[in-house]
Amino acid sequence: MTKGLLILFTVFAVIALLNFSSLKLMKLEAVKKAKFRKVFFYFYGLFLIFTGVVNCIEQSELNIIFIIEILIGVVFLVGNYLGKLEEKKLS
Repeated sequence: MTKGLLILFTVFAVIALLNFSSLKLMKLEAVKKAKFRKVFFYFYGLFLIFTGVVNCIEQSELNIIFIIEILIGVVFLVGNYLGKLEEKKLS
C-alpha cells in the first residue's frame, strides 16, 4: 500500500514539475524558444539512439522495433542539423 502511494505521489510530482516548466517556457522569447527546441531535439535523438542500441545489446538480437527506434533518432538528429525541425514563420 505504501509503495503504491509513493508511486502515485511521485507521478503527481513529475507532472507538476512538467506543468510548471512548460508554463515557464511559454513565456520565453521566440529566439530562446527556438534555441531550447534545437537542444531538446538533439538530446531526444541521442536518447532514442542510445535506448535502441542498449535494447539491442540487452536482447542479444536485432529486433525491428529497436532498429526503427534507432532510425527515428537518426532522423531527429539529421533533421535538426539541417534545420527541418524549425518552426516556419508565417508572414
